[in-house]
Parts: sequence; C-alpha cells; structure tokens
Amino acid sequence: MTKCIIRFLVVSIFFLPAIISAQIKKIGVPFITNYNPKTYKAASENWDVLQDSKGMMFFANHFGIMQFDGVRWNIVTQPENKSMVRSLAIDKNDRIYVGAQCDFGYTFQLPNGQYKYTSLVKLLPVSSRNFGDVLHTVVRNNEVIFFSNEKIFIYKNNKIKVIESTSNFDEFFNVGTSIYVLDNRKGLLKLKDDVLIPVEKGQQFLGMKIRKAFATKDGLMLLTQKNGLFIYKNNLIKPFVTEADYLLKQYQITTAILFPDGYLGIGTRQSGLIVIDSTGHLIQHINKQMGLQNEYVTNLKTDKEGNLWVTLKEGISLIQISSPLSRILDTSSSETKIYCSQIYQNKLYIATDNGLFWMDWQAYKNGKRENTHFQHISGMSENVWNVGVFGKSLLAFEKNGIYEIKGNSAQLLAKTDGAWQGINIPNRPDLLLVGGYNGMHLLKKINDSWVYQHKIKGFQESSRIIVTDNESIWLAHGYKGIFKIKLNKTFDAVSDLQFYNQESGFPSSLFLNTFKINNQILFGTTKGIYKQDKTSKKMIPDAVFKKYLGLENHIRLLKADNQNNFWYVSGENTGKMTRQTNGNFTVEELPFRKLRYLYVPGFENIQTTTNGDVFFGTQDGLIHYNATKNKSYQAKYKAIISEVKCILPKDSLLFSSRYDVLPNNIKLDKNELTPVLSHSNNALHFSFASLCYDEADATKYEYWLEGFEEKWSDWSLQTEKEYTNLPENEYIFHVRAKNIYDVVSEEAIFKFEISPPWYRTSWAYILYLLLFGVLIYAIIKYQKNLAERDREQLILNQEKELLRNRAELNEQKLALEQQNMAIMRENLEATINLKNAKVASSTVNLIHLNEILLSIKELIGQIDKKNDTNVNFSLLTKINRLIDHELQGDQHWNEFEEIFNQLHDNFMQRLKTSFPELTPRDMRLCAYLRMNFNTKEIAPLLGISVRGVEDTRYRIRKKLQLSSDANITEFILNF
Repeated sequence: MTKCIIRFLVVSIFFLPAIISAQIKKIGVPFITNYNPKTYKAASENWDVLQDSKGMMFFANHFGIMQFDGVRWNIVTQPENKSMVRSLAIDKNDRIYVGAQCDFGYTFQLPNGQYKYTSLVKLLPVSSRNFGDVLHTVVRNNEVIFFSNEKIFIYKNNKIKVIESTSNFDEFFNVGTSIYVLDNRKGLLKLKDDVLIPVEKGQQFLGMKIRKAFATKDGLMLLTQKNGLFIYKNNLIKPFVTEADYLLKQYQITTAILFPDGYLGIGTRQSGLIVIDSTGHLIQHINKQMGLQNEYVTNLKTDKEGNLWVTLKEGISLIQISSPLSRILDTSSSETKIYCSQIYQNKLYIATDNGLFWMDWQAYKNGKRENTHFQHISGMSENVWNVGVFGKSLLAFEKNGIYEIKGNSAQLLAKTDGAWQGINIPNRPDLLLVGGYNGMHLLKKINDSWVYQHKIKGFQESSRIIVTDNESIWLAHGYKGIFKIKLNKTFDAVSDLQFYNQESGFPSSLFLNTFKINNQILFGTTKGIYKQDKTSKKMIPDAVFKKYLGLENHIRLLKADNQNNFWYVSGENTGKMTRQTNGNFTVEELPFRKLRYLYVPGFENIQTTTNGDVFFGTQDGLIHYNATKNKSYQAKYKAIISEVKCILPKDSLLFSSRYDVLPNNIKLDKNELTPVLSHSNNALHFSFASLCYDEADATKYEYWLEGFEEKWSDWSLQTEKEYTNLPENEYIFHVRAKNIYDVVSEEAIFKFEISPPWYRTSWAYILYLLLFGVLIYAIIKYQKNLAERDREQLILNQEKELLRNRAELNEQKLALEQQNMAIMRENLEATINLKNAKVASSTVNLIHLNEILLSIKELIGQIDKKNDTNVNFSLLTKINRLIDHELQGDQHWNEFEEIFNQLHDNFMQRLKTSFPELTPRDMRLCAYLRMNFNTKEIAPLLGISVRGVEDTRYRIRKKLQLSSDANITEFILNF
C-alpha cells in the first residue's frame, strides 16, 4: 500500500502543472453535447469508451463497437456471437481488446478501413467457455486481462490462463500498477504473477459492493454502491465524508474517474455526475436538469483534449470540463434570450425577453445549487432591455417603461413608449437620461428616489445606444448614423444637434455604434473603431485599436473592465485586450470562440465584476468565464477520411469503417493502398471529419484533389465532396480541418488511380497505332490506286482520245485509202483488166498458136512416113519435136504463172502448199479452172485432148479429196 501511495505522489508531482491549470470550474455548468440513440442510430445502452492514438472515439454499445469521428457514428464490428460489448481496452498499436457477453477478443483496422474481430474464446478449453459478461478489459504491459463475475482470463503470448472463483467475483479494480479483485467469499484479493493473493484482513470488504478504487495520498479510496466513500489505510477502513454523501448514498455509485487535477468524478445510477474535490467538497452536480440527457452513468473517460465522455444507459454525453466557459443554469431553466446582466447586493440579475430574473449569486458560487435558481421579478413579463445600478437603486428598462427593482417586485417609475437604457448626465448625478423608442426622457433623484420629469423636446429618434462626455450626448442609430446632442440648461430640450454618417468619414452609415473608453468617445463601424479628429472634426480610424483589431471587422461591442482591459465583439469573435506593464496590449480570442453565433444580434452584452467574473448574455442563456482556468487551444489533432465510395455502381465502397459494408472482393494489400478503378467508376464521393470534438459542428474543412484541381478549396462546413467524370489519372485526395480555435489539423490523404477506358488503354493505343498505320497504308494505297485509276483513266482517256484521233485519222486515212483504193482499184482493175486482156490475148494467141501447131502436127502426122525420104522424115521429126517443145514449154507458163499469182493472191503457191501431191500439169489445169476456162479451152493450153482434160480433172479431184458430187471448178474458185 505504501508503494501505491508513493506512486500516486510521483504521478501527482508529474501532473502538478496540469492540476494547477486544469481544474474543473465550480461556477456554472460546463458545456454539454448530448448524443441520443436517434443521433448515433444504435442501441441506447453504452458501457465503455476509449480513444485511439489518432483521436478516434470508440464506445461499447449493445450492438457492437461504435465509432465516432466527430461527424459520423458507425458500428464498426461485433463479437462473433453478436452479443453486446461491455468493456474496451487498447494497446500502443491501436489494437482494441473487447469484452462481450460470453465472448472476448480483439479487433484492428484493415487498410480498407474495416475492423476485423478475432475471438479468443477458441483458445479456451471447452470446460472454461461458460461465462457471462466480460465487465472489464485491461491492457497491462504485455498481457490483457478480461474480467467476468465467473472467471478472470489472462491473455499472454497467444495463450490464456483462466482463474475461476468458487463463489463468483464481485468487482475488479485496476489501481496504478496493481490489480485488485473483490471476491464474494474471500473478500479483497490482489492479482500477482497470475495468482490471486488475499489482502491482509481482506474479509472486511465482504458485502461493501465496492464499485471503484483509487490510490490517494490518504490511502486507497473505495467507492461503494450505496454506502458512500471510504479510505483504506493500514488495514483499516474508515468513511470519507463528503458534501455529496446525501446524493451518493441515495442514488448509487456506478463508476468514477480521478481527474488530473485531483478532483473525483462519480457516476451514479439515478442522479448523473457528481464531482468533488480531494477534501470532499461538492464542485459540480450535473444531472438531467443541468443538461445531462440521462441520469444513469455507466462509465467516465477523458479524451486528449481534456473533455469528459459520459456513457449512459440511454445515450452519450460530452462534457467540456476543460473549457473556462460555463453556463449559469439552475433547476428552473427559466431564462431565455439575455440582453443584460448585473450583480447587485450579491444577487445576479438577468434581463430577458420574458422579464427580469435574479438568483443568490453568492450561494451559487459556493456550490449551494440545489435550492438556488433564478426567480422572476413580478411586474415585468416582456422584453427587459437593460438593468443597471444608479445611485442606490436598481433600475430596469422595459418595453412598457422604466422600473425600480425592490426585492422580488418591480415598481413602475414611468410608463413610456419603451425604454432602452439609462445613463447619468455628467456632473449631475441627480439626473438620469433614459433612451426611449422615440426620443429621450429625464428622471431626477428626489429624496433617494428617481422621479420621472419629462420627455426631451426636439429629438424623436430611437435612442438605444447612448454615451456622454463632459459636454455632449452621443447617440448611435444603427441604420442612420451618429447624433451629437447638447441639451439646454433646463435639460428639457435639445439646444444643438449634429449628425455624422458616411459623409463625415465613416466607412458606412449602417451599423454604427458608440462607446466611452477612458473618457474618450469611440465609434464602432463595419471597418474597425473610429474616433473624431479634433481639428477637422472628421471621423478617422483610431490608431491604437487599428493596431490590435484592424480595419476589417464590424466592431459590435467595446467595453472596459475595472483593470482597464478591453472586452470587444469584433465580427464573429469575442476577445479581450489585456494591458501590459509597458502600455501595450495582448489580444486573446480563442477562449471565447464558443460564443460565436450565440449573441442576440444587435444586443451583444458583456458584464465584468471586480471579482474577475465575466458574464456573456446570449440567446442560449448566461455564460460565465473564469480567467484563472487555462486551456490548451493549440492541441494537435487529425483530419480523417471516413469513407470513399464510387457513385456508380451505386454506393460501391472503397474505404469505410462501417460494419460489414465492403464487398469481399475489394482487398488492398498492406503495402499497396492505391486502388485502381475502372473508368466506369470515375465518379467518387468522399466523406471526411476531424478528430476534434470541441464544437465539432463549427469545424471547417478544405480539400484538394491533386491531379484534378490546382489548389485547395475554400474553408467550409462541408464534410462531403463529390467528383464526377474524372479522367484517367493518378489522384491524391487531401483534406484538412480547422477547428473553432483556428488550429489546422494534420492532413489526411487517399490515393487512387482511375484507369482509362478500354479505348484509351496502352493496348488500345497500340491497336490505334496499328489501325492508324493500316489506315495510312490504306489511304496511301487508296490514293495510289486512285492515282493509278486516274492515271489509267487518263491513259484510257488519252488512248480513247488517241483512238478517237486515230479513228478519225483512220477514218480520214481510210477515206483517203478508200479513195486511193478506189483509184488503185480502178488502176488495178484497169491493170488486171489489161493483164487479163493480155493474159486472155496471150492465152487466146497461145490457144490459137497451139491450135495451129496442133493442126500442123496433125498434118505432119498425116504424111506417109513410108513414102517420104529419110531426109524429109528426119526433118519432119525435128519439126514435130520443136512443136512438142513449144506445146509443153515453160517459158510462156512461167510468165503466165507470175501474172496469175499477182492477180489471184498467190493462188498457185497456196494450192501447192495445201496439196503438195499436185503435179505442174495439175497446177496448170487448176489455174485454168480458176480462170473459169472450160474443158475445150483448157485442152489446147495443155496440149492434150478434151478427153485428156477430163482425165486430168478426175485425178485432181482425187488429189483434192473431193466427193464425186462436188464441183471442182467451184472449189477452185473459192480457194
């Protein structure tokens, strides 16, 4: 036990800076964000909560492990038996160990975002698999301990050791480096070397129903279910009395958490969250009336930003205990829009749209809140615009007039056409100027009471904003400009009025305001703070405020506190300018970023007190600021990509942590996280978030799709982005967040690649190249063929033209030839006729000669040979021989044949070639037949008889192979 105390002191010293600077606020109720089952769409019951190294939140839900990324809720996995999850733990590698009903195991995230659950029950022997809920899961060094009422399972080196109880365990405590177990029969036990060892006098813990234990400087603090708190030290147990005992004993303790600042947060079954300090003083009691959505607290855990997560029987709540801002709430929750606040005689007054309320501020600050609540001031039930202390009186300015507050009631001082506010006239503390809806009114203090005097004449404008200097009254009209007014000596009428607007030097005539800072009149404009130049009387920017607040924002409020620091509302930001010893200022805005959009527009109000309390009146109630509580606003956090899906086919997921949504065929290797998508999947939808839970709804995002966009987008509240018709390329989607404190998160990226369509792939381009080559070749071939056809056509045309020309020429030539032929024919016919005549003449002469010779021969033949002498016979024989020679001589025939062939197309040679067996005599006969001579005419020419001609014709017929009925003369003429 001494070792535990020493460890606790060491830890306390280590966390001492955090303890000093991170105490939970006692004043007001921290901001609470509630998440109900309709929001996270899962079971209402939640039992445990943890945060991984990235900052992601996980919850043990009845439906499984539920994840929250600041924007979206998802069930990411379930035990194998689909039972409820009761406990969670996480190791340094972000492996989450899960305790469920009749099951336990672990889960881790895959590259595709999915969480894979692995049950460890299979490592148990069959005899040890019967157990109930695993209520606690603890990761310690290199082992994991799973606790159920029946058994304790120690998982180490992929083996499980089982520790069983004969009478069931009651509770399990992880205190520092020690593990304690409460056994229903043996009392308090300590787990050491995987064995339960009884603690000395551990039997005294039987029946205490201890629900949590912590090591403190005073010993081991024990929190029991119904009997309050105890301290165990030196083997003795003694009660630890607290201011909340009446709550703790009545509403049953369920869980607890020890904050770094030494405060103890206690969850109850029926009364929400109770926070006490180390001495037992009640610091906070946050129940359903204070904004917690359910009274049954099941677990408490803090995140990296110091916020407290509360799991409930119904829902989850986030309590921002690290914020210096808190809400002044009470059990009545009667206040609504707050236009002003004021502390007077230890009472806090708030002016609202439902009247004026008050509460005992001193009691509220001291933690006595059970019976402390806002009470209504009777007599006013409409808009109360302002409340202030004037002399010893508290006055309220309402829609129906001016009231003085006395006790719990309001006394009407003057019924006017509406009263905005009151202000003392300089150097006349007995006179009060009241701005009304249509001009100004005057009240005078008579016998310590304010008495209405009259309405100021000469001015009828709405007078909501009024300040004064030693000489004049400055009045701001938000839609017209600034009025500078002087009253007459009797303070019943306006003696001088000057008007200033954009023409006087203001950047605009709209939304002008006026403030009194250090006895100087300043003006709030849409472009910073202005003042009046004493020489030119023109409105110019104030140099000091220009340096710190710039000239870009609308200054809606400027107010000094009692330490001469300046509070302002500039644009959407609220800030504080703190004066340094050297006269300069430091500007602080980050603690007040939660106030964005909470003010009632045009009625921004900040109330400061001498005790350091600062109140902000908003449309969400009264908010308190404690300057002594510091919060780190520069904490690093991560942006994440929650989900990536292809729009077509519909909702085809690529990356998601949602349980069982990715198809089995989408798998990414651990070393390759770049999915390659087909071109048909070129429309993608990205969902993203930031793991900063402080005002998560106000976190802004910017994104950039590298490979498609040239630069980052503008900051916006958009948490989704869709891209369609992305061309083929390698892409990287970048996203980063900026929280309400203007801290930019670490960047999240998602790489992917879109393949080209099949018609734009490399193979397609090769095909296109080949087709292009073929096309070029075809074109060239076609052009070549076309040129060839053109050439051929040209040649053909030329040939046709040539042929036509030739034809014409031939026609001309033919005509000429025909003429020549006609002439030649005529000449030839003349020649033929001449030759025929010659031949005929020769032939006739020859025939005649031959006839004469034949006659002579016959006569000689008739000479009697016997009577003749030998000389005469010899002479006659010679004559006869000479005549035969002449008859059979070739000289005349050769001449005849030459002329005949010329006339008859070389007839003799053709006939000889066709019929080589013809003799010369046969040839001559054929020639005479060709000349159409009859037998009688041929006989003399051949020197034979007519009979001899007939015989010769017969022989020739055979040689010509003519039939008997064929006409040889006709054949010869046609040959």
